[in-house]
Amino acid sequence: METGWDQPQVPLHLHPMGFIEAFCDLGADQTALLRDTGISPVLFDMRDVRISHGQFERLLLNGIELCDRPALGIWAGLRFDWSYWGTVGYVVHCSPSLKHAGEAFRRYLVLSQPGFALQTANSNAYLDADNRVVEPIDYMTGSDTERVLRTFIRDWRLAITLRVWDSCGNKAVQDPGVHVRLDIPRPASTEPYEALPCQSLRFGCDDSSISAHRDFVFRRFRLLRRRAFEQLLQDCERQLARSPEGVSFTERVRWHLRAHFRPGLKLEVVARQLRVTPRGLSRRLATDGTSFRRLMHSVRMEIVRHQLRHSRLRVEEVAAMAGFSCASSLRRAVKRWSGTTVGELRELPQ
Repeated sequence: METGWDQPQVPLHLHPMGFIEAFCDLGADQTALLRDTGISPVLFDMRDVRISHGQFERLLLNGIELCDRPALGIWAGLRFDWSYWGTVGYVVHCSPSLKHAGEAFRRYLVLSQPGFALQTANSNAYLDADNRVVEPIDYMTGSDTERVLRTFIRDWRLAITLRVWDSCGNKAVQDPGVHVRLDIPRPASTEPYEALPCQSLRFGCDDSSISAHRDFVFRRFRLLRRRAFEQLLQDCERQLARSPEGVSFTERVRWHLRAHFRPGLKLEVVARQLRVTPRGLSRRLATDGTSFRRLMHSVRMEIVRHQLRHSRLRVEEVAAMAGFSCASSLRRAVKRWSGTTVGELRELPQ
């Protein structure tokens, strides 16, 4: 019996092809790169070819062996083309803010990376007390036992994430600096790290993260490209609706609420954005055993929990961000929702 790891889920023409191109650019022989993967060049021109996560992992391990060098994941990430994310990859050219780009990637990553993407659907970024947005570099790889693969993927995503921040952040703000902290010792050679688009990078820290001022992340620019950005998201939404990965309508609505959350967000607005009628949205959620109001509250509390656990914001500030009238109201809501107090929630291990 096939397991999820063995099933053909990953579109070959997206991430796998991107890695094939990057590894070959770094000196790998294509024949050796495809060895024992079940992938052959004849598949490259075929439509809708999918491979398993196991095949994809074999491809990555072959590339790591053939292109052996320090910080290989960073070199590969600096070469990886946006087209290998499919439609959503092009938001780096026209998203109105880094926040919009990050939300689009988070929401539609499942189209190019089924399985892994579902594990990381929730945002891990948070707003901290010094008005900086912090994104921890803490990604699941699906192969924690493969240390060399975990290291490669971590470095690759560091490079890719910094490229997104560099392309989509608003550099016209007063503080456009992007800063990186890494929980690894300073390597003998820092050459690949020096190629990363950031203002500062520190080794030997307690954690690994990327951060920038909230204006760099949230303030809109490139406004003349908004229509192109909206068209890309519509194309992604259509692809997601017919995705074979079994993403439920409720989960699609949840992702949308998380990406566009603001206190008082109305059902009618969300229905219009998802191109369904308000009645149709309510009916489809009811079929899944939930409601718009219930989903909104769940997303709201997820955001509250995330901010309380990771940021240094005062409870009053988190309450205002989430639309609670006061800190006491938030404390009561946290207790009802999680069974724990705000203080207990903040003391939970990260």
